[in-house]
Amino acid sequence: MRYPISLNPSSTIYAQAFFEAGNSWAGSVDFNPFNVRRAAGFGLRVFLPMFGMLGLDWAYGFDQIPGIPDANGSHFHFSLNQSLD
Repeated sequence: MRYPISLNPSSTIYAQAFFEAGNSWAGSVDFNPFNVRRAAGFGLRVFLPMFGMLGLDWAYGFDQIPGIPDANGSHFHFSLNQSLD
């Protein structure tokens, strides 16, 4: 869910909150729709015409992943997206 921070219609700063769940399986035999990893977080987006949409997100992973001890917990993510209109 994304929401403009300012009520100005030309606002270029947005706040967002998200929840996500997913996994990958080696084949269709291993598929289990209830075996997913979950995370939630929030972020900020700023649109700059020169660079596109800049984003900074913070997420918290809720589930342990066997063999990857640091996979859950707190993580930051930076994104830079340029539209190809």
